[in-house]
Amino acid sequence: MTWRLQLRRLYAGVSFAVAMTVASSMLATPSQAAGDPRFGVNRVNLAWLSAPEREKVLDLMVKSGVVAVRLSLTRPIDQSIDAIRVAHQKGLAILLEISLNNADFYPKGTKPRPGLGRIWDMYRLSDISPDQFRSVVGDALHKIDALQIPLVAVEAGNEINWGAYNGDLEVKAKAKSKTARSLTDLDNLAAVEQGAAKYVQLAAVVRKELQSTKFSANAKVISAGLSDIPVADADRRGIDSIDPASFTNLMRKHGLDKVVDGYGIHIYPGSNGTATARATHVSQALSICRSEPDGKPCWITEWGFSNTSTTCPANDNSRERLVEAARSRFEELMGTGRVAAAYYFDWDAKGYGVWRCGGLSPAGRAAVVTP
Repeated sequence: MTWRLQLRRLYAGVSFAVAMTVASSMLATPSQAAGDPRFGVNRVNLAWLSAPEREKVLDLMVKSGVVAVRLSLTRPIDQSIDAIRVAHQKGLAILLEISLNNADFYPKGTKPRPGLGRIWDMYRLSDISPDQFRSVVGDALHKIDALQIPLVAVEAGNEINWGAYNGDLEVKAKAKSKTARSLTDLDNLAAVEQGAAKYVQLAAVVRKELQSTKFSANAKVISAGLSDIPVADADRRGIDSIDPASFTNLMRKHGLDKVVDGYGIHIYPGSNGTATARATHVSQALSICRSEPDGKPCWITEWGFSNTSTTCPANDNSRERLVEAARSRFEELMGTGRVAAAYYFDWDAKGYGVWRCGGLSPAGRAAVVTP
């Protein structure tokens, strides 16, 4: 059975009128939509859940007032596409993140860099094959297009400026070791730069493949959301992490601005410390953001605050205030064109999750639901 026939059967039963209504809601401007699609929530790796579990998660999001979601394209690919299908049927606007830790993107026999038991093993970005990436990702995007799903944006990769998601960056022999923070600190700068250059090729592949679709031809191409992990945390883990501005400039050197519409960035200001310190953290993380035509706006594809309380009802008042302050700042920057969107991390993860005690927590409502 061909994949086109499988997709036709998968989509059977959905009327043309319903499909057009959902598509129209996906393309609505913030003022026209029921909520503001600039504010969404993450739920990565839905492909690892069963079909009923995937549907339940997405159904709870919609019932809670969520209108936009960041999903991941990871193995198994068909299950990832099914999660996208369900999200679209429920009227959610979709930003798609492509996981680069996929063996099918690399030449046969390529070995990932070991995580030494402190992080997962990760492929080196310098080893990736743009041609193999094109084959897999192009096929996936066209399967999504066959389902008549308009993606809002596609983000190739995740946090490629630190060793958890870029095997070119070193995991030290021991934890609690001094790590690289700048490019000049690296012992293997040539390999890291080669990986950055290849990354720009991947972004170009995404743009070209999207342009060949019908429903996602106007989707934005976003560079991989970069990590803002503090130096102290990187040293504690013993994993190299290059600051976002330096890594962005390295990619720009190889033509990033020609192939992306925005820069992905992740912001975790921390629940401790002063309001001034958190504001400084946010300002530093967003220093790369510019309004058009002077530069590229940022897409904050992850942000959030941890709450380790497990009591019910959810004790979330302190985090709610932190979230409100951060969202207010993001809205200010959206008004100036420096920030395009912000996706809270995460829907139901331990610590950062906002689905608590059978409902959306106060912090979750503040993060993703428009008053």
